[in-house]
Amino acid sequence: MLRLKYVLMIVGVTLVGMFCMSFGSMQSHAAQNNVYDLSEWQGKFTDDQVKKLKDEVPFVILRVQFGSAYYDKTFDNNVALMKKYNVPYGVYSFSQYTDPNDAADEAKALYNRAPDAKFYVNDYEQQTVKTGGTNESTLAWINALRPLVGNRKILFYSYQSFMLNHAAEAISAYDGYWLAAYQTNEPQREHVLWQYTDHYYSPALGQYVDSSILTVKNSGWFIGNTTPKSNAKYEKVNGIFTVRSGATDNFYNHVVGDNKYASKLKVNNEVANYKGKTISYNMKATVNNETYYRTYFDGHLLGWINVKALGPHITYSRINMTKQIKAKNYYNFYNHVVDSHFANTHKLVNGSKYAGKRVHITGRAIKDGWHSYYYKCYYEGKFIGWIYQRAF
Repeated sequence: MLRLKYVLMIVGVTLVGMFCMSFGSMQSHAAQNNVYDLSEWQGKFTDDQVKKLKDEVPFVILRVQFGSAYYDKTFDNNVALMKKYNVPYGVYSFSQYTDPNDAADEAKALYNRAPDAKFYVNDYEQQTVKTGGTNESTLAWINALRPLVGNRKILFYSYQSFMLNHAAEAISAYDGYWLAAYQTNEPQREHVLWQYTDHYYSPALGQYVDSSILTVKNSGWFIGNTTPKSNAKYEKVNGIFTVRSGATDNFYNHVVGDNKYASKLKVNNEVANYKGKTISYNMKATVNNETYYRTYFDGHLLGWINVKALGPHITYSRINMTKQIKAKNYYNFYNHVVDSHFANTHKLVNGSKYAGKRVHITGRAIKDGWHSYYYKCYYEGKFIGWIYQRAF
């Protein structure tokens, strides 16, 4: 991961020898608590390597990406073997974000590529932010990831001087600091994991790797020991919605933010395939001040989706009649029914412009659960928009 270079300005071979002896002793002492962070630089692992690795470390930390654009070449192979041989693993993203929005996208990409990880790490050690601020971007990273991972840990990784210069404010939002410092004595700076070398020999892998040591937290703190409880409230409800044409939230196999299913969360269906379509629901869930519905299309399960992606179902009918606008009218004309699924709904004209005038009506619409209508109006043959019935 990090490649820190320390130059020892020490005069005399004796002191250098003492340093090496101390460092070697520390590595030996750390053998039972070593944690490796691994990437494509270590290559594709074999079944035999990972079987041995299970008895060598409590867990590993795998690189998933270099920014959101670059996907680690060996991750798919290596993570499959970790799962096969029950080696717990966390994941990290080598951050390359340039602003808060980019940081949020990188965090989401990390989750989507590794939804089953035990914990997640923002490896921010290279200054790439151009606008929006480094602390703001680092905070946006965790804020985007937190609703997806539930109670799993989210760590920040870097060396101390970089953290102080670029993330000193944002780091408090993280569950812990993974501190990089290649030295013999454990740093005084508060941390949950200490990366102390990039040259630790792994017998299982047959190569030298980056290694960190567990001294402050035990392995259970990182990877968890129990199945989390649900923090969502569920209730049976029935009805129909129309998927908004501007929706960005996808359908998930579980409720986003429910701790119980955080490690199993994945996209069930892409919302882009159902925009403007009528769907049904039979269950509602609330969690972290958000509302989700379990939805179906033509009897087939779509999954759970945030209510923000859904608009009211509206029944349209054709009519042919005239009505007079009130002399004092406070309702305006819109290109679509207000709060319908159309993304570009906007006001066409102030209703007061047609106060006291008679308009031709060719259609009406009613939202599910409502008892009042919207009307499609024309004046002198020109479409002037949809307006609420109290305008008449």
